Amino acid sequence: MDCYALFTPRDARHYRIFSVWMMAAVFSFGAATILFDGAFLKPGLAAWSLTALTVGLLLMTMRAYMIFLHGADELLRKIHLESLAIAFGAGAVTMMGYRLCERLGAPKLDVNDAFLVMMLAWVAGQWVGARRYAPPTESEA
Repeated sequence: MDCYALFTPRDARHYRIFSVWMMAAVFSFGAATILFDGAFLKPGLAAWSLTALTVGLLLMTMRAYMIFLHGADELLRKIHLESLAIAFGAGAVTMMGYRLCERLGAPKLDVNDAFLVMMLAWVAGQWVGARRYAPPTESEA
C-alpha cells in the first residue's frame, strides 16, 4: 500500500517544504535546549537570537503546514484533520491525566513530553488515515 498515492505532485512538494521547516525547527529547538540546560550559552544576545530563530522556524513550519492543507483535496484534508483531532485528544489526556498523577507523587514532566505524545499521535493518525483511504496498489488488489 502506497500512502503517497494520496498526494498530488503539488501536495508532495508542499509536504516536503513543511518537513524541511519542521526538521530545522526541531534541530534549532534541540540545540537551544542543550545549550541552555548545559549552561553553554548564558542569557544574552546570542541566547535571545537563538530563541528568536527557533520561534521563527516554528512559525514558518506552521505556515508551511497551512499552505499544504489549503492546497490539499478534501480526502487529504480529512486525513490530516482526523490526525490533528487524535493528537489534540492525546495531548489533552496526557497533560491533564499526568498532572493528576504528579499530584499523587509521580515525577514531574516537562510540557515538551506531552507535546511528544501529541506529535506521535499525529503521525500515527496520518498513517492510519492513509491506510484507510489510500487506493490499493496492484500487488494488494
